[in-house]
Amino acid sequence: MYAPSVDCSGTVLSLHSLELPRLEALLELMYLAAYADGHIQETERLVLQQRVVEGSNGRLGEEVIRAMLDSMEKTLAQEGREARFESIRRRLGAPRMRAEALAMAAQILHADQRIDPQEAAWMVRAAHALEIPLEDAMRLLSTR
Repeated sequence: MYAPSVDCSGTVLSLHSLELPRLEALLELMYLAAYADGHIQETERLVLQQRVVEGSNGRLGEEVIRAMLDSMEKTLAQEGREARFESIRRRLGAPRMRAEALAMAAQILHADQRIDPQEAAWMVRAAHALEIPLEDAMRLLSTR
């Protein structure tokens, strides 16, 4: 069941105020976005790390983020993407939180200045899994 239309164009999610389970879920969603085309480009990894370090006001340093990303990579390999999406949806909770997290993940998709078909397909899957209306999610791909 999809949530009602949620405006996710003006992301106001504050990483430094998120409790750890939601922060981890957001980071994992951003990781999955970076991995949407089957590999993580260096530009995507750098944007991901930069967004999290800056957004957490230094609460999470690069070493901690790298360790979290390594753990996420292992979990993804063990459980698969759909199980990870379900876990992320549960941990993020409210529709507004899920929409804002998806907007932040879209920034990772834009890191290399283009959206390829695999990344667009990822956005469709993520929107469905997070119960975000597809039209709202696709609007994130067309705006920067």
